[in-house]
Amino acid sequence: MVLNQTELSQLIADDILPAATKEWARLRFVQKNIDGALARTWMPEHADLEYKDLFRKAASPWLQFARDCIAQGLIADGYSDGRVWSDAWQANGMDGRQGALNREVVGLGYSFLMSLPADGDGVVMRPLSSHQTFQTKAEPWDEDPEYVLHRVNDKLWYFFDAEARYIIKGTPKKIEKLEVIPHDLGFTPVSMIASEFAMEGVPRSPMQPAFPVYKRIVDATFTLQMVQRYGAFPQMWQSGGTIGRDTNGNALVRPSIDTMIHGSGEGEVRFGNFTAADIGQVASAVDTHIKHFSAVLQVPPHYMLGAIVNMSAEGIAAAESGYFRNLDDLKVVMGEGYEQAMRNSAAILGMEAAAQDSSSQLHWQDTSSRSLAQISDSMVKLKTLNAPLEMLFAMIPGWSKDDAIEAADYARKNGDQVIPEAIQAKSGDSVRAIAALPQTPPV
Repeated sequence: MVLNQTELSQLIADDILPAATKEWARLRFVQKNIDGALARTWMPEHADLEYKDLFRKAASPWLQFARDCIAQGLIADGYSDGRVWSDAWQANGMDGRQGALNREVVGLGYSFLMSLPADGDGVVMRPLSSHQTFQTKAEPWDEDPEYVLHRVNDKLWYFFDAEARYIIKGTPKKIEKLEVIPHDLGFTPVSMIASEFAMEGVPRSPMQPAFPVYKRIVDATFTLQMVQRYGAFPQMWQSGGTIGRDTNGNALVRPSIDTMIHGSGEGEVRFGNFTAADIGQVASAVDTHIKHFSAVLQVPPHYMLGAIVNMSAEGIAAAESGYFRNLDDLKVVMGEGYEQAMRNSAAILGMEAAAQDSSSQLHWQDTSSRSLAQISDSMVKLKTLNAPLEMLFAMIPGWSKDDAIEAADYARKNGDQVIPEAIQAKSGDSVRAIAALPQTPPV
């Protein structure tokens, strides 16, 4: 039953908004850590501007970079039902919109995807940020949420339930104008895309375990900058005598490249210099912290440090194995949320069979760093076992599910044995290495 204005205001203000406000505050704290806004290190009470400037430069976007490295390996490029994929996903430009959603899932732990009936025919799919969206469920194990609250800004809110979409102008506690748009779907058309199945509460950010390590990187980077500024050169010193002071009584020299440290006292005046600091050891410590950071997040160190020297293909594969295992884990969990959204879209499109088909799967792009030579060799060998052509063509890096289906159709229409010609027809000169494969597979 559609809620009236009084019921809606009371429901949101009393039951939903307090929990939503608390959760949004937690997510802001997580986001500030990812942005590096909360990174702090020890600083003397009377630190000068030069010291503070070094600290400001110590923070680097390592958490953002690691988040993006993981999200770049999560690209959905197909769905079991081609019509749902074309009429819902591609019709709404989700190929491009998914990037921001996936980054938020990796960074904060979850995000949301809305599916609504469009004016006339069709479906509207849009990501909803978890910074501004909150869901409740009637039972913790329910697949669909009971209610979803979305804050566009302080004066515009959206509310969803199984009966309608509510557009609130004003605030939930003081609704100035309410527009109710029934959808009669029987379910709340918003799906959570999560990074993990939380046993209780909400999914945790995959980045959170690396927060302490990131702060150690900031400390080490600050130390490196201090050594570069004050210790990487032979610091001069003077002992004995007196030293000039300004009108405020401050010494006219302080540690820097072109001055010296003065030890007050009377007697013989002597001069000397300290041994320069070994900046290489400090830089090595920074690299060590970054490697620890990489291990915690399962991001290969060479992605961050860019250090690949005579590394074999097997060595690269071994270094990246943890990264791709992590991606596989994320794809399984995130895929469930996306598949729920696709089934919701199928229901809106009137495709009852597709809406009830829980076996449909989201297809993820293969982002692994295998060479075309390795792929072509595997394809030829698997062809001798009569593997489906769609599965063989799906192995080609950069090809979507639609590309694989199109190439398989071409191969079948032209005799099924012309796999290289099918690849060339789809990709042209970009894969001449595969197109030059022998027509008869080796025994």
